Amino acid sequence: MQEYEGYYFKKHPRARNKPFKSPIHPSINVWAINRMTMRNMKSKWKEFGLWLVNKLGYENLHLEKFQITMKNYYGNRRRRDNDNQSPKFLLDPLVESGMLVDDDYKHLNPLIIMGGYDKENPRMEIIVDILE
Repeated sequence: MQEYEGYYFKKHPRARNKPFKSPIHPSINVWAINRMTMRNMKSKWKEFGLWLVNKLGYENLHLEKFQITMKNYYGNRRRRDNDNQSPKFLLDPLVESGMLVDDDYKHLNPLIIMGGYDKENPRMEIIVDILE
């Protein structure tokens, strides 16, 4: 995430705040904010997703059948519902970059969402397993 922040501030020299408050994708509960704020948050996650795919060299893979496991490691033990942790803002740029053909059930099945605790290193891990 630190490497992306360096890229972000070079691309947006007038920006003063880090693009993300947390290295973990926002929960659906956070989406219930005003539309402009949500659009801005979605745009930042899209830019991050496109940057990450490009950095890893995964653009235009056109993966047809795959499963994704998303593991969120939180910095505290507060209770969270896994069903509120949809990675929507991150899946869309994976499709836009050409890494994934689509994120519908015909291509992405299953989507596994897991939670955990790591006080020292809160993070989100995304594992893409190719099925065919």
